[in-house]
Amino acid sequence: MRRVCLTLLLALSLLTLALASALAQGAPAGPPAGPPAGFNVEAFRKNFLAGLDGRANFPALTVDSVQVDQVERAATFGGLDIYAVKGRLVPAEGQSQPFLLFISADGQHHVSDIVSLNQGKSILKDTRDRIRAGDLKDYGHTILKGTPGKPVVIYVSDPFCPYCRQAFAYLLNKKDSFSELRLAHYPLPSHPGADIASALMVWAADNAPKKALDFVRFGYADLPVPKVKDRSPENLKKAWIQVASAYLAHFPELKALGKDATAIVAALGGSEYAKRVAEDMAKAASMDITGTPVIFVDKVRVVGFEEERLGELLK
Repeated sequence: MRRVCLTLLLALSLLTLALASALAQGAPAGPPAGPPAGFNVEAFRKNFLAGLDGRANFPALTVDSVQVDQVERAATFGGLDIYAVKGRLVPAEGQSQPFLLFISADGQHHVSDIVSLNQGKSILKDTRDRIRAGDLKDYGHTILKGTPGKPVVIYVSDPFCPYCRQAFAYLLNKKDSFSELRLAHYPLPSHPGADIASALMVWAADNAPKKALDFVRFGYADLPVPKVKDRSPENLKKAWIQVASAYLAHFPELKALGKDATAIVAALGGSEYAKRVAEDMAKAASMDITGTPVIFVDKVRVVGFEEERLGELLK
């Protein structure tokens, strides 16, 4: 049975990042790629922007916000060429959002997939997997080194997802089966306080590297899940304070970030640590990750905690 915690995505699975909007500032982007032969980049940019216009809680966007980094022909369907378009939405303020979309040559239509019935498989899968394999190269934050020559494991996870906690315990016991374990943070909106816990793990990696794994272990094993009735601003703040208080009680070095839980939460708002969590989430959204855990063993994606499948890949 696939054990996974799910969340809903908005706008073609690109912009579900409440944490990014609340806590992060976007990084500057490079210039857009020139239009390839056969694909109308400018029409795509205008149409994509028009489709996002008026959505609640979206930052201000212009045509220049739609940055196109890579375009290639992915397939021909019914006589129409379909292009893989990889790029970023870059608002004037807020977190840059990567995307990978499959677009008609005229830049007007998006398709999520095209399945060949006689072959029983997607005709876009090979292109999608190849492009995403490049995204995995630098994805996640190394938390544990294992055995040289073994696969790299990238763990996309939420510390309050029960299946993530089970998978984390499982992976810690597989040190001899991977060369490197990387953690990519994906705190689900349905788990108040998971965003602050993730940001504190990033803080530890920078400021207390010898205890970085201890911060992660605590978050995935011992950190109590906050009990709040709803996601009102008041209750979200209560969840953040509960998480920060629990971490501070176990890790006094956090006083370098703030004298108490309230100060720690305030210091994390808009911080580099929150920004890096948001970047992890944005990258996950661009890879159509809609829940946790997702575990990559080298380039093989395992959705949910599937112990038997992971056992085959981590022999």
